[in-house]
Amino acid sequence: MFNATQEQWNKSMAAASIVFLQVAFSLISLVMNEQHQCYSIVVFTYSLICLFSFINASYVRDFDALQVNFTPILLSFVGMFALQKTFDFMLLGMVITMIADSYFALRYKDTSDKINWTCIERFAMESWTQNAFQQNKDIALQLVCAIFIFTQLALNIHGAQQKELICFLYFGFYMTRVASFLLETVLAMKIAQSNMTAVCLAIVGGVTIFSGVNSTMTNIAIIIMILDAILG
Repeated sequence: MFNATQEQWNKSMAAASIVFLQVAFSLISLVMNEQHQCYSIVVFTYSLICLFSFINASYVRDFDALQVNFTPILLSFVGMFALQKTFDFMLLGMVITMIADSYFALRYKDTSDKINWTCIERFAMESWTQNAFQQNKDIALQLVCAIFIFTQLALNIHGAQQKELICFLYFGFYMTRVASFLLETVLAMKIAQSNMTAVCLAIVGGVTIFSGVNSTMTNIAIIIMILDAILG
């Protein structure tokens, strides 16, 4: 892929990001002597093989056999089973990068870096507030977006000061919303502030709203999040 950077920029950047993250998460796990050392060794070895092939250092037939698309799919399932027994952040990072590796392996074609996104994929990549600030002809949309975003920021800053964990999640989400509202952002940030993410956070908030542990301000923030998800 390294030699095809100019022709297939998106695929090359996705490949480089995933490979280096796999190396980082697995190496940190090994250095910190976290649990699931065998899994970390396998992921680290796989990521180095992928890196070796990515930069076209030399052709090794056995490496091609080891880095087929089935490998990250299998390692994703193994990692998810491991997470059910013992959780740690490095393991979570390895599993997420393996799932991303598997996804791109299934969606990208050999001769192109373009993906024909489905409706569900677009729902997970876009939000109703995205780039609204740049749409000068739709003042009503800009006002509604600004009211939702900045009201939520105020409510969740208050909740974060009270050490309510869900408010930290909501605050991070709406910070990404601010960036995407004002500017054209990268794909990762678009996914982080997407309608799908809003739906997931609304479900999490809806579960906690009846627990009685949230403050009134936090419950208001959850209700606004549910409205946000419905609009999305």
